[in-house]
Amino acid sequence: MDERWYTMERPTSKYPKMSMSDRAAQFAPFAALTGHKEAVIEQGRITQEKRILSNEEKLEINEKIVEMVKLKSKCRIIYFEKDRTKSGGKYLNRVLSFKRIDELNKVLYFKENIQIQIEDIVDIEVLEK
Repeated sequence: MDERWYTMERPTSKYPKMSMSDRAAQFAPFAALTGHKEAVIEQGRITQEKRILSNEEKLEINEKIVEMVKLKSKCRIIYFEKDRTKSGGKYLNRVLSFKRIDELNKVLYFKENIQIQIEDIVDIEVLEK
């Protein structure tokens, strides 16, 4: 048996030696469809439909808004926030400090730098000042 192969030196490459992390990166999986995972997650995200209020409910909300404007107080408010990317949205429940009302555009402004369309309000409770 010929033993010359056992005594031969390892051939040297003309290229610099690759680091282990660079070598491993050659075999790492790649995303053939970039953004596909995000699109699947976005599609699976659930939104709610906006509820239509009766005239009685709208009248009750308007009365509470008038009271809040007079007292310039805090309120607990439940309102619909439209989703920016798909149809529907979600209902938010927050305690906010009233700042001002834009009667022309029917918008309430709060000290927390939040503005809410009056038509998006589902419930409002005036809290003590």
